[in-house]
Amino acid sequence: MRKFLLFMAGACSATVMAKAPTQIELDTLAQQLSVSYELLSAKPDVCPAPHQAQCYLSRLTLSAPYDVKSNSWSVYFSQLMPIYSTDSAQFSITHINGDLHQIKPTAAFTGFKANTPISIEFYTQESQITRSEFMPNYMLASSGLKSRVIDSTKTTLDPNTKLELQPYLAPFLTLEQLQTSKDDATVWMGAEYLYQNETKPTLSKAPLSVIPKPADLTVLTGDVVDLSQGLNLQLDDTNQAQLSAAITRLTSFGIKQHSQGIATTINFDLPGNVPEAYTLSMQHDQIAISASSLSGVFYALQSIAGLVSLENLTIPALKITDAPRYPFRGMHIDVARNFRSKAFILNTIEQMAAYKLNKLHLHLADDEGWRLAIKDLPELTEVGATRCLDLTEQACLLPQLGAGLNKGAAVNGYYNQADYIEILKYAQAHFIEVIPSLDMPGHSRAAIIAMEARFNSLTAQGKSAQALKYRLVEPADKTNYNSIQHYNDNTLNVCLDSTYQFIDKVLDEVNALHVQAGVPFKTYHIGADETAGAWVDSPSCKALKQQQPELHSFNGYFIEKVSSLVAGKGLKVAGWSDGMSDVALKNMPKTVQSNAWATLSEEGHQVAHRHANQGWDVVLSSPDVTYFDFPYQSHPQEPGNHWASRAIDSKKVFGFMPDNLPAHAEIWQSVKSQNYSADDRQSIRTKEFHGLQGHLWSELLRSDRQAEYMLYPRLLALAERAWHKAPWELEYKTQGVKYDQNTGHFKTALKQQKEADWQRFAALVGFKELAKLEQAGRFYRIPSVAARAIDNNVDAFIPYPGLTIEYQNSDGQWLKYKADSKPVSAQQVRAISVNGLREGRALEL
Repeated sequence: MRKFLLFMAGACSATVMAKAPTQIELDTLAQQLSVSYELLSAKPDVCPAPHQAQCYLSRLTLSAPYDVKSNSWSVYFSQLMPIYSTDSAQFSITHINGDLHQIKPTAAFTGFKANTPISIEFYTQESQITRSEFMPNYMLASSGLKSRVIDSTKTTLDPNTKLELQPYLAPFLTLEQLQTSKDDATVWMGAEYLYQNETKPTLSKAPLSVIPKPADLTVLTGDVVDLSQGLNLQLDDTNQAQLSAAITRLTSFGIKQHSQGIATTINFDLPGNVPEAYTLSMQHDQIAISASSLSGVFYALQSIAGLVSLENLTIPALKITDAPRYPFRGMHIDVARNFRSKAFILNTIEQMAAYKLNKLHLHLADDEGWRLAIKDLPELTEVGATRCLDLTEQACLLPQLGAGLNKGAAVNGYYNQADYIEILKYAQAHFIEVIPSLDMPGHSRAAIIAMEARFNSLTAQGKSAQALKYRLVEPADKTNYNSIQHYNDNTLNVCLDSTYQFIDKVLDEVNALHVQAGVPFKTYHIGADETAGAWVDSPSCKALKQQQPELHSFNGYFIEKVSSLVAGKGLKVAGWSDGMSDVALKNMPKTVQSNAWATLSEEGHQVAHRHANQGWDVVLSSPDVTYFDFPYQSHPQEPGNHWASRAIDSKKVFGFMPDNLPAHAEIWQSVKSQNYSADDRQSIRTKEFHGLQGHLWSELLRSDRQAEYMLYPRLLALAERAWHKAPWELEYKTQGVKYDQNTGHFKTALKQQKEADWQRFAALVGFKELAKLEQAGRFYRIPSVAARAIDNNVDAFIPYPGLTIEYQNSDGQWLKYKADSKPVSAQQVRAISVNGLREGRALEL
């Protein structure tokens, strides 16, 4: 680590100290130094070279309550988009790697005078626009002392909403801080905007339905079914044990399994071509379930749980006939960038199963973390699962993404072997397949750094051959590259034999965990996305190219080779569509899954169609609608990323038409709120898609609570579209069509059907499902209130009926909003959680 000395005055004296600081003095400055970050403009009039086309202008302001005179201290901080120009004589800012930057006083720095701020203006490349993209936990460093996080850069929790606050970040007040560029038409989704653009709930109670909607639900004659009597499931012990997760959920709602309950018969007499299909007939004295497998029975029991509310366990006699739209209905959880606890994963599995999702794509390794213990390779988790301020990275990774200094923080960690086995068994009990992913060859920095630590340790012990066995980089490779996340060292070398020895070892150890759990290892997701321009000056790659002059792409070579390795172990190969597009089809296994993630507003349908037509199993992963790390609404206080969409609320997810990707050009806009067109005439799809997957990337999510906020209730809308094809969805036209805002295929009748279907869904969420999420302890997002002053009173509503709305009067008091006695005026409006213990985000009028 570079050496820095800090000399500062005592808290009560302006006298400059002549000696090096003590730990107490460093701690005091970390506690009292004020750091304030202000985004001045996302579209300044002039951008310095070499990024004249796009830049951001920001300001950091530092101040201390007492004199500090030294130019020998340093601050490290995370800044997602690299700072490339600094307008300050007193400070320099250096981009180190990834998002890590260093502030260092120059020789012109004359010191801090008590309570006298010093500002640093700077320009960053590309775009960084949402508040949650401005990272916390700036670190103060000094040679020979323990570094400390600067207190003023720590986050806090709002006591009412329980949402994260960023005291170090100045308020966002203008469109200059919301729009990414001069052609960005993103709107500020305040209360009046929501009032003009959202629709009021029309239902005053929950309809007789289920999320996800069944293929058919018919009301039968006869007495109502009182489920408070419980169920008498007529199953043998083995089948009952395998259905225990659904039985446990029913019990939590007050529907117990006992011998005096309603006789519930189960028959495995449906055709086996759709194993998850079921029929459910419910009479007051008998319930009958028919299926072809236990998974069908499991989903029938989940439908019973979906029919009731927590307040009312009585339903009419009815019959449901149901089957899923897609065999693959997934949720991708990134635990690599910021770690998610085992409890979070188990809780998520419960909710996925409740709404009939069946694939958990577990993203276990990336640049910022390796999260699974691998036998014989302890460095992967000892080094690769933690972040701290060690620039040599022999003890941990660099503290990217505002990770701070604490190795024990929630953003760090990993699953030991027992944890992973428990996750596998829990998922199996909920009829969910776990698909592990350890992203390679890009996004592999955690593995690379960990294996370099292993190499250094074994080399020091004189074990050279052992040290080289799993090394992932070539020292003689002098290629300069920059990844999408601004790393210059995150891509493993695809031309080394040791790379494939490492992958083979890891796969064998993951498989051993599945064997130990008694859960088949079926699919492995190799990643293969966003590989930077690596290997250009690699001697090994130059030699490989000479040996194989027909080699078309080093990334394609890697994917083909690893795919062969994976398939040779009896596993299905999966990968992200951009990397999978680099391969020669003849060199790939017969069965391949491609996650199509190109944005729809940029002809994203084309790669999805092409891969489906190749005979691959295409899982739709369109970031415009399935990336749940993006904000629900374009408002400064809504957390989330921004590059593919500025607003993905549950209604947008609900309105997705996955079988007809280009048709969204009629009803959606681009990330900059511009109309776009999608021409399908040269990319006609001839084969069906395999499934749909939601995604929860974790760069900006530093806690399980934040992750749940982003996940719920959007997960319910995802499940709706993955299981049920709505009649209002535009059918795909096999002759090829060009769509835009004026083509008019989505006619008024379809719009009306869609709105009526949304009202059904919204009422189910508001009157039933949010309470169930709350009972399970899930931190769902409370909806924002749409409101407007009309005719001397305030009209207000929220998309989900059943929740309480409050308004703030001119005295600052919060009062219950009543539609039949509307207030004359209001300062702010907000909604309240089902149990009344938590407030939603307040909007000003």
